[in-house]
Amino acid sequence: MYELSRVRLYSIGPAGARYADTVLDLRGVGEPVPNPAPAQAEFFQDEPVGPPRRPAPAGVLFLENGGGKSVLLKLIFSVMLPGHRNTLGGASSGVLRKFLLADDCGHVALEWQHTLTGECVVVGKVSEWRGRQVSNDPRKFAEAWYSFRPGPGLSLDSLPVAESTAVRSYGEGVSGAQGRRRTMKGFRDAITEAGKAYPHLDIHWEEIHDRWNEHLGDLGLDPELFRYQREMNADEGEAAGLFAVKKDSDFTDLLLRAVTDTRDTDGLADLVHGFGNKLGRRAELTAERDFTAGSVDLLGRIVDAAETRVRARDVHAGAERRTRTLARRLSARAGEERGRTAELAQQVTATAHTVTEAEQARSRSSLIASELAYRHASLALTAAEKAAASQRRELADARTLHAAWQAAEAVLRHRAAADRAARVAVAIREAERDAAPALAARATAAGELVRALHAAAEDGERVAAEEEERSAALQEAGEAAHRDATTAATQAQRARSEAGHLRQRLSEVEQETAEAVSAGWLDDTAPDADPARAALAATDAEKTAVAAWDAAREAARTTADHAKEAAGAE
Repeated sequence: MYELSRVRLYSIGPAGARYADTVLDLRGVGEPVPNPAPAQAEFFQDEPVGPPRRPAPAGVLFLENGGGKSVLLKLIFSVMLPGHRNTLGGASSGVLRKFLLADDCGHVALEWQHTLTGECVVVGKVSEWRGRQVSNDPRKFAEAWYSFRPGPGLSLDSLPVAESTAVRSYGEGVSGAQGRRRTMKGFRDAITEAGKAYPHLDIHWEEIHDRWNEHLGDLGLDPELFRYQREMNADEGEAAGLFAVKKDSDFTDLLLRAVTDTRDTDGLADLVHGFGNKLGRRAELTAERDFTAGSVDLLGRIVDAAETRVRARDVHAGAERRTRTLARRLSARAGEERGRTAELAQQVTATAHTVTEAEQARSRSSLIASELAYRHASLALTAAEKAAASQRRELADARTLHAAWQAAEAVLRHRAAADRAARVAVAIREAERDAAPALAARATAAGELVRALHAAAEDGERVAAEEEERSAALQEAGEAAHRDATTAATQAQRARSEAGHLRQRLSEVEQETAEAVSAGWLDDTAPDADPARAALAATDAEKTAVAAWDAAREAARTTADHAKEAAGAE
C-alpha cells in the first residue's frame, strides 16, 4: 500500500492563480517504516539518519472560497483518473484544458511511498497544446502519463521540466529548474535518456487512458479508490454521501461497479447467464453432488489405505537398505579407526621422546643463558665501577678548578679595591692640602652665619609667640561671635515659630469667638462690647471654676479620708 508523500505542480493552473513551481511536502512526520528497503542516495545528498518515516497520516488545507482547493484536487485526480469524464465535479468536460496556456507544458507529479518498505514511486502527467495555440478542439490537447522509481539520476526534485535542471537540490521552497521550459517531446526524450543511463529508474510512458489505468494497478495504485474519492468530493460534501443509497438496486450497481470492469459487459452477461443455468439445475446438481461426495468419501478411504500400505512398504525397504549400507560403513569405519589408533599410538610414543629431548635441551639452554647473564652482569659491574672512579676523579678536579677560579676572582677584586683606595687617599690628601685656605675661610663664614641664624631664630620665636597670643585672642573672639550668631539665629527661628504659632492661634481664637458670638455665648450688641475681652473674661472665669473644682475635689478627698479613718476607729 502506498501513501502520498509529495506533490509537484509546474506551469499549470488557472490564469489568475497558477502554480509556477510548487512542491507540497508531506514527508518525515509519520511513524517509522517497519521494514525499510535499502536505497542508494543521490550523489550530493546527505547520509540518512535513522530509518525512514512515513508521510503525514492526515493534513488540513485552510483556504477561503476560491483559494484553489478544488483546482488542486482536480490536478491530482487528473493523474490517477485520466479522462475528462473523471474530472472532479464532472460539470465541464474541458476544465483541465483551461488550466493550460498556449506556451505552457504543464506538469503534475505525485510521489508515493510504500507503508512497509519505504520505497517510492513517482507518477505524473504532462500536457500541452499542439502547435502552441489554444483551441476548443480536444484533439489538439495532448496528454501523456509516466512513472519511475526515484533514485540516483532522476527524482521528483530533478524532473527535467526545464532545459537546465540542477542535479543537486536547492533549499526548501527554491526550484532547481532554470532556463526555458521543455516541450512534451523534450521532456520525454530527457527522461528516456535518463532511463537508458540508469536502468534502475524503471521509466514507463503511456498516452492511452486504459493502458495507464492498467499500469497503475500493476504499480499497486488502484484507480478505483480514487474514483470513490472523486465521487465523494464531486460536490465537496461528506464521504457518507457515496454510500447513501435509496434502494437495493443502487447498492447493487455500486457493488458491481466496484468488482467488475464496466468495459467487459459481455463477460458479465455470460457470468450471470451461467449462474442462472446453475440455479435452474440446482436439485439435479445437489443430488449429483451428494452421490459424488459419498463416492469420493469411500474411494478416498480406499486410496488412503493403499497409499498407507505403499508408504509402509517403501519405508520398510528403505530402512532395510539404509541398515545394510550403515553396517557396511560401520565395518569399514572400524577397520580405518583401528589403523588410525595404531598410528596415533606410534605418534604419541615419538612425541613423548621428542618432549623429553626438548625438556633436556631447554634445561641446558637455561643454564647457558644464566651463565651468560651472570658474566654479562659481572663485566657490566666492573665497567660501571671503573666509570664511577673516573667520574669521581673528574668531579674532584672540577671542584678544585672551580674553587681556584672563585678564589682568583676574590683576589683580583681585593687588589683592585686596594689600588682604588690608595689612589683615593692620595687624591684626598692633595685636595685637603689645596683646599686648606678655603676651608679656613669657610669655617669663619660658617661661625658668623651660625651667630646670625641664632639671632634671627630668637627674633622669629618672639614674633611667633606674639602672633600666637594674637591668634588665640582672635580665635576666642571668633568663637564667641559664632556662639552669639548661633544663639541669635536660634532665637530668631524661635521667634518666627512663635509668631507663626501666635498668628495661627489668633486666627483660631477669632474663629472661636465668632462661633461663640453666633452661638449666643458672647454678647456683641452693646456699643462697647469687645468679644476678645469677653473671651478673656470667660477664660479667667473658666480658670477660676477649674481652681474651685480642684479645691472641691481635694476637700471631697480629704472628707473621704476622714470618713475612712472614722470608720476604722469605730
